[in-house]
Amino acid sequence: MNMPRLTSAIFTDLLIYMVVFGLLMGLAFPSLMTLLGFDASNIYTAKFFMASMFAGVVMGAINFFWVNVTVRPHLRLLADRMRGIESVLKHTIQQEGWSEACEHRTCFINENSNDEIGASAQSFNALLRALVKSHDMETTLKELSNTLSSSLELSEMGEAALRMMTNRTNSSAGCLFIEDKGSLSLVANLGILDTAKLSKDPFVLYCMDVGRLERISLPEDVEVNALLTSFRPKEMLVIPILYKEKSQGVLVLASALGYSDDDQVLIKLFGQGLGMAMSNAQTHDRLQDLAAMDPLTDIYNRRFGLNRLREEFQRAQRTQSPLAVVMIDLDHFKNINDTYGHLMGDRVLVEVSKVVRQSLRDEDILVRYGGEEMLMVLPSADLQTGVSIADRVRRLIEDIQLTDDKGKRLPITASMGVSAIPRAFTENELQLIKAADDALYQAKAAGRNRVLSTR
Repeated sequence: MNMPRLTSAIFTDLLIYMVVFGLLMGLAFPSLMTLLGFDASNIYTAKFFMASMFAGVVMGAINFFWVNVTVRPHLRLLADRMRGIESVLKHTIQQEGWSEACEHRTCFINENSNDEIGASAQSFNALLRALVKSHDMETTLKELSNTLSSSLELSEMGEAALRMMTNRTNSSAGCLFIEDKGSLSLVANLGILDTAKLSKDPFVLYCMDVGRLERISLPEDVEVNALLTSFRPKEMLVIPILYKEKSQGVLVLASALGYSDDDQVLIKLFGQGLGMAMSNAQTHDRLQDLAAMDPLTDIYNRRFGLNRLREEFQRAQRTQSPLAVVMIDLDHFKNINDTYGHLMGDRVLVEVSKVVRQSLRDEDILVRYGGEEMLMVLPSADLQTGVSIADRVRRLIEDIQLTDDKGKRLPITASMGVSAIPRAFTENELQLIKAADDALYQAKAAGRNRVLSTR
């Protein structure tokens, strides 16, 4: 039964009860008059009984009319509001922000009395506010979940999540750190002036270690420079990011207005989802590294390295900038394997790749091309620069101090071939490698341990 029908049924029953009550009062009235001392002969007459019963019915009808005028409008308003909420829920519950459709004049009841009716209105409005708040919280958590699952790139996911948190709470600034080998590494920042200082703050590190959210209130008469924000914060939250009870990082939020209890509940729930998302992103990064890196030398494998070379080759063509490649081949490497064993050969490859990697620029790419061959990709380097870098690397390889189990130093040298665009007229990156490979074989034919380039 819906609310309007229920209200009509109640008032129909009320009318019957009041009429019956009036009749009963009319029947009882003559006896009451007798008890008060009136003459029974004048009271116990049919005419008096009829008049008394008629008066009782009239009083019952008047009482019903008065209740109908004063109480029924409030109940009808309550029914209308509930029907309006039902309509909103039916048509918009699957839409974002449906609670915005429930305007004050549409859903809420005016609390204009201090009696039971006013108390009912207050209870109804409180229930409706709780419903609206619950839906808004659910919508926010859904948006946060979508944000956290939208990308497996840690920085991209972290920036989007931090931006949403500052929009959904009273936060005016914040930053997100991830734990990396015992220290905090910045993932995302919004409004914090010196994240490096904050990442080493003992209190922030303590909160992350113990896994406990801390809320810091800052009195107006206290000057705080350590928060490093462009505004004066009123409160600060330090939220450890946990996954399976292990700290993944820490979220620091600052507010110029302070945080409500709802903000803290939302932030706690957000932190739980963020912990899983950060763990997934780290796992993704590790899998990406495993797919891209050679397990022995910890440099790019051939498949990934050639993809990176293709990207650099296309970029160089678009920007009309030079690009050099260097093919490296260790001299007499087969003799090392045959004489000292493959374990020693692996040690040589590891040491050579480490020396070469440390000597290159940040933008340079080192690839294990196959066996003892390595490929250096040098963006923005012309042929002369490529030859210069290759010769410096050749000397570093020659200076490697590696001994066998008897303390005898192993002679380690390398031959290299260099090619570059636009000096080498090639249509694709494979032809550029071919030109460097041809120069490498010329270097080996010329006596090894030297650098030659395409002419």
